[in-house]
Amino acid sequence: MKLTQRALAMLLFVAFLDFAKASPPGGRIYPRANEEATEKLKEAYAAYYQGWYERAIELAMDVYQKYGDVHARWWPSWVKRFYKGKLPDPHDYGAILGETIEGRALMTMMVKGVTVGSLLERSYRRLGYHGVYGKGTNVPSLLKSVEGAKKRGYRPPQPPPKNTWRPLPLKFREEDYFILVPVEEACKVLGLPYRLQVEQKTKKPIGVYVGEYVEKKRPLLVIQEVLRRGGVMTSPVYEENGVVWVPFYWLAEQAGIRWWEVRNGKIYVAPRQGTK
Repeated sequence: MKLTQRALAMLLFVAFLDFAKASPPGGRIYPRANEEATEKLKEAYAAYYQGWYERAIELAMDVYQKYGDVHARWWPSWVKRFYKGKLPDPHDYGAILGETIEGRALMTMMVKGVTVGSLLERSYRRLGYHGVYGKGTNVPSLLKSVEGAKKRGYRPPQPPPKNTWRPLPLKFREEDYFILVPVEEACKVLGLPYRLQVEQKTKKPIGVYVGEYVEKKRPLLVIQEVLRRGGVMTSPVYEENGVVWVPFYWLAEQAGIRWWEVRNGKIYVAPRQGTK
């Protein structure tokens, strides 16, 4: 498929934004994570986005103590289902960009990546350790800053007692450590307004309006096999056998749920404390 100059320019701009999310900060060359480290950072990445910052830190520190500040990149499972053909090495920037420019797929939007330092920095910042800003490229300095804050008496916000949490009557599935739920069922349980956007020709859902986005008439989630929100993020959202699956943490945020977890085969949520 040939692209016009304008389309190519826009595509390259999008590619730059997405590569910035998955690439090492500051142009530094990081050691490539091995299979074990990649899997743990993949889990830590999901923990971070789902609000489980302590778990993300625990996993990232385990990798750091064994292998140092390494860089992991991977293809999400939904990409492997979607993509026809052999996927490029997730660390091969040139091949990925080439596939995107040739128009086979927006590969730069699909690949995931993170370094130990950047994940630690972002997780600690979410916990309120603001002195760590910009120190993700130097893990010892970052950890020293955290220890200093602890000595000064800082303690991250704590969730309500677990005996106040309630289970949701909601089925879910796990993919790449993300908890996915059926959007229609979940919105009913959470009391969120929602509306599906349907492609006229195929009659398949291509978008979901949730919560405040119903009024704004702007889709919160765009469903094809590529999901973009905020211009630079992709996530495992898809339609399967008429059911639209979305990450639970997105809906929890819309519903004002800050703390939640999976326990005994159910999703438990804390009393609503406002959005995180």
